[in-house]
Amino acid sequence: MNVAFDPWIPVVTASGHPTLASLYTVLAGGEQFADLAVRPHERVSLMRLLLCVAHAALNGPRDYDDWCDVPKNLPGAVQKYLTDWKDSFELFHPEKPWLQVAELKGVEKGAEDLGKTSPVTLLDFELATGNNSTLFDHGGQMNSRQIEPERIALNLLTFQNFSSGGGSPVAQWKTTRTSQVGNPDAPCLSQSMAHCLLRGRSLAETTHFNLPTFENIKRHYRTFSTDLKKGGSYSDIALGRPVWEFFPESPEKESDRVINATKTYLGRLVPISRWIRLIQGSGQMYCCNGFRYDTYKDGFASEPTAAVRLVTKKDKKGAETTERRVVKVEPKKALWRELSSLLVKRSAEGLGGPLAMGNAPYDTEFDFHVCAITRDQASMDIALESVFHIFPAFLTHLSAYQAEVTGADKVLGAEGYSRKLRWAIEDYRQTIDNDWKPRVKRTQAKEQNVLRERLAQTAFLSYWTTVEKNLPLLMNHLKAFGTDAALLTREAWRKMLFSAACEAYRIACGQETPRQLRAFVKGWRKLTSAGIETDANTHETKEEEV
Repeated sequence: MNVAFDPWIPVVTASGHPTLASLYTVLAGGEQFADLAVRPHERVSLMRLLLCVAHAALNGPRDYDDWCDVPKNLPGAVQKYLTDWKDSFELFHPEKPWLQVAELKGVEKGAEDLGKTSPVTLLDFELATGNNSTLFDHGGQMNSRQIEPERIALNLLTFQNFSSGGGSPVAQWKTTRTSQVGNPDAPCLSQSMAHCLLRGRSLAETTHFNLPTFENIKRHYRTFSTDLKKGGSYSDIALGRPVWEFFPESPEKESDRVINATKTYLGRLVPISRWIRLIQGSGQMYCCNGFRYDTYKDGFASEPTAAVRLVTKKDKKGAETTERRVVKVEPKKALWRELSSLLVKRSAEGLGGPLAMGNAPYDTEFDFHVCAITRDQASMDIALESVFHIFPAFLTHLSAYQAEVTGADKVLGAEGYSRKLRWAIEDYRQTIDNDWKPRVKRTQAKEQNVLRERLAQTAFLSYWTTVEKNLPLLMNHLKAFGTDAALLTREAWRKMLFSAACEAYRIACGQETPRQLRAFVKGWRKLTSAGIETDANTHETKEEEV
């Protein structure tokens, strides 16, 4: 199977019919497709592949003028490029299989080759293999399952981008034998980062929107290291070449080919985080840990689709420290609450949203697609995605959106009411339960906030459900900016927040006994009081977005 010219990418046509398309068809004729028909992690992996091929075919775009000509120049450039590199896209090529190590084999023990293989189903996160759950797949008991080459290609690409660290099978490349434990995450899974993509009216427009210029990459895609004496330093990252053009010939970490694959922009777009060799027709493969890809936590630049923000931490004594962090996704926190951190152009200091925000249209509407997989210890946990329809007024008044969601000076915002609700519930619990404070103190410091969050779980479920149902009130307020209706729409949103918090408090806190009534009144006063203050008794560690 040839990944460049044989159909394997799930897409939806403009008329709404699902089908498969080749890499060439998607890049050269993307106008006929409305969108990809894939899961969140597959979407991110495919978009990285599309961008990598488009960059290589165009040798650009170098600047904004080149970017404007991409729709006209891309079809011809892609046809020539994929034809020239056709052999490198063969999934089962005997010498250079796509994204695989041709010389990979089972672990040698003396002169004997144990030849231990792994099932190809290991590449598919939804199939029951190894530690994967059998909840939705009952074929895991089969000794071998035949997977279509089209699905194998998609799974292989996704596995290289999102496979989790920890334990993995063992294999050998030349004289290097891999370790079974202690393997790092693939680059796109690390830190449960949110991946942000712009979505157009067709797949061609989506690819165009997400294709940054080389000028933008060189300006914003740089490493940043903190130096207490100098205040920080920057290092440029080379553009590099796609991994299939300069595939590593050995596992030597310091070779030019490995450095290209792991430390350049184009090399990292389609990573080789796992060494794999498929055995055609057998349903088996050799698979093991591959090259290490430094992440933002390791001091490298953040992924092109990720977002970075400053976070101010306060310890128990009130001392503040500021850190740079990738915006992560949490299942308990809806993605719309993070939009103010994601919809920002990336600065020269590496802060802000994805590189594609430099291409975002500010005079027309577009869709903003956020995808992520959360990780739990050494396993992938939950796949999440949300699509937000962004209108021009939204970007213009993004600071107002942030204030109404996360809070600002003299503005509680949705997050502020959430904190007041939790403190009010804790006051209620302290009044009816004399053991609550000692119980919190007996808990480890890092687990105390988790305990308090658990206490307010019922109230939070009610509160955030109500707020999300009424999110159109906030959008109407942003659209009304500059008109006489702005004050009325803002008041409607803020009254809703107050009402939702009060109702959530009533649901969570009973009033059946005199003691409960006294506790209810005490917490109610805290919830309905003007302003917001930190309860000195909670000793919590707060994190605030800068």
